[in-house]
Amino acid sequence: MHDQESLIGKVTGVRWKGPFTFHLSPRATIRTFALLFCLSAVAATPASRIAGEVDARGLVDAVGGYKGRVVLVNFWATWCVPCREEFPSLVRLQRAHGSRLQVVGVSTDFARERPGVEKFLAEQQPNFPNYHKRAGGDDEDFIEAVDPKWGGELPFSVLYGRDGRKVRVLSGQQSYADFDREVRKLLR
Repeated sequence: MHDQESLIGKVTGVRWKGPFTFHLSPRATIRTFALLFCLSAVAATPASRIAGEVDARGLVDAVGGYKGRVVLVNFWATWCVPCREEFPSLVRLQRAHGSRLQVVGVSTDFARERPGVEKFLAEQQPNFPNYHKRAGGDDEDFIEAVDPKWGGELPFSVLYGRDGRKVRVLSGQQSYADFDREVRKLLR
């Protein structure tokens, strides 16, 4: 045991004084405090659950990255009760269809609401990426780019086939059965 303690002491600067006491060299003390400071900073700032900000062009790129899969893009907001009620169905849908489907969430909340978005995502534990609609720009241009017939109502979902082409839009709150039925049509 003495040899192991000596080796540990050489590497870390820790000298054992007895069964429950030890002495840190000045260098080991500084290293220890630096490590604890870094670890506390990491623990104090949890990783964002938002994959990034997206505008109309970024959304096209995100959907295009999943070519070969059915993609369901869902636009939602934390202030939208039907959106919050529908969200667990999206998590369940992604789990049920695995790699054959890719759900993508897009929060349309204002930038100042980001903490609420993070909290909601932490509670829901989604198994798919969620983006935040980029602030600025004309909302009408964004809506028009997503779907010319979209009036801006939430929730709003767009289904894309495996070839990346838009196949169907679903306006308003959908049930798991509604989503599942539409996805299964595209997976045949």
